[in-house]
Amino acid sequence: MGTRSTVTPSKRSAINAQPLPRLRSQTARQEKQLNLSDARIAVEWLNAARDAKATETYERVVSIHRQFEELRALCVKLQGHRNVPANDETHPAYKAYRNDYRRAERCHDALNKALCRYAFRPRVTYFVAGDEWRGGMVPDDVPQMFETKIGPQDVNEGDAVLCLVRLDLIGEIANVRLCENCRERWYARAKSNYKFCGDKCREDFHTNHPDYHKRKAKAQRKYRRQKKLYERAAPMLSAPTRR
Repeated sequence: MGTRSTVTPSKRSAINAQPLPRLRSQTARQEKQLNLSDARIAVEWLNAARDAKATETYERVVSIHRQFEELRALCVKLQGHRNVPANDETHPAYKAYRNDYRRAERCHDALNKALCRYAFRPRVTYFVAGDEWRGGMVPDDVPQMFETKIGPQDVNEGDAVLCLVRLDLIGEIANVRLCENCRERWYARAKSNYKFCGDKCREDFHTNHPDYHKRKAKAQRKYRRQKKLYERAAPMLSAPTRR
């Protein structure tokens, strides 16, 4: 009679983990494109899951994103305590250091516990036509995890989470953002000053801002001043040069 095997999550830390595979070594430009691709995949999955009202699976990924950002913020605070002796309780900043350290530990443990939900297995595929091997980690199919198609790719909850992990490893988790106007749609932030999911939300936000009309009037006054200066200077600029 056969025996049923059970899967036990490994206790190894990320220090003793296998690296996530790439197809080949990348140039800086290719790396940037891959990083933006990770952000876009995570964003498109989040928006698709929200539109499909897959609330439970959507909230799990949002929670993991929030934990990544919280842990990043705590790590920044801990860097500010670098000069505090680890065991010197008489140091004036020791209490703040210990509180931040414990919060970071709790957040770290909670994040890894949440990530234990996802299982990936190595897989290789050979394309005869192009004489090419492809290999990578494929997430397990779990019915409770929302899956959608993004271009030619099948993307489920595990894929979205792995995109967030890769982004966090290079310090770019903040490129996956929730729109500051509608607070509903996600967007991939290509530049640090981007805050909105699209042109409509950007316009709505600025139009409804309390200082909108003042700023608009100020911009118009500046425009008219510059226009007058240009009109005065135009005849001199277009006049023929005497020799």
